[in-house]
Amino acid sequence: MKSNITFLVFTFNEEKRIEYVIRNLIHYGEVLVLDDGSTDKTRQISEASGARFVVRPKLEIDYAENQQMFDFIKPLVKTDWIFWGYADNLMPKSLLEKLVELSSSDKYKYVLLPIFTYNLGKVDYPMEKGYSPRFFRKDFINFFNNYVHGLGKFTGFSDEIIKLPMKDEFAIRHFSVYNIKKFIGNHMRVADLEASERYGAKKKFSIWRMFISMLRYFYIYYRDGYKNGRVGLISALSLSFYRFMMFARLYEIENNITLESIEDNYSLKKNELVKEVEESFNNISN
Repeated sequence: MKSNITFLVFTFNEEKRIEYVIRNLIHYGEVLVLDDGSTDKTRQISEASGARFVVRPKLEIDYAENQQMFDFIKPLVKTDWIFWGYADNLMPKSLLEKLVELSSSDKYKYVLLPIFTYNLGKVDYPMEKGYSPRFFRKDFINFFNNYVHGLGKFTGFSDEIIKLPMKDEFAIRHFSVYNIKKFIGNHMRVADLEASERYGAKKKFSIWRMFISMLRYFYIYYRDGYKNGRVGLISALSLSFYRFMMFARLYEIENNITLESIEDNYSLKKNELVKEVEESFNNISN
């Protein structure tokens, strides 16, 4: 099939998942795997499955959604349209055919796609339903001043944006692979990034904003996730805790709370306790 779409897939050690993604996309356009230095069989599997494999550059920003990365990607893309994807995202045939249809028209430049997230292996009901601007013409978006969780800025006009209906046939499927141990480790890294960006933008810690954000995330992930029973509750609480981690980290950055500063503060009290003991024994010996 002749296509005007390049599917980007960002990877790092994705040998267990990458073949599914390439098989899902390869008949609808070129699949460009942008790898972060995998040490497993991601490259071999990608190339054997028909994708083009490129090692992306190491940048100061610790996530791919930034202008330097986009400047690296654009010359590699020979089509007008880009789908910005990841190794845990697949799409139904109906959505892929819709993307091909949209890419053959000049009416729209930017597409908001429904995305259904599954968690902890539960696939009967999505844990969360939302929208993501993953599909766009490459010359109508930039990533200047982007932030963690962001997907760039559309530079066209409002009537060039289309939002697909929140229906199964148009929804990306996000198969999130996290248990609580991996969740805490990975999301702490993202929380640190977001807190640092907020601090740089002079956004202050607020206990009320923290609680509102925690409640908002709980609501977003439990309004549909409740159908998954206890798994839904655990997932919603986990995402709520992620917001707590971000605000707690922002508070630490604002107040210069580090392991070193904690030890320094403890040293003052430790010295008091030690001196009390030493002076007591010195008095006895005298």
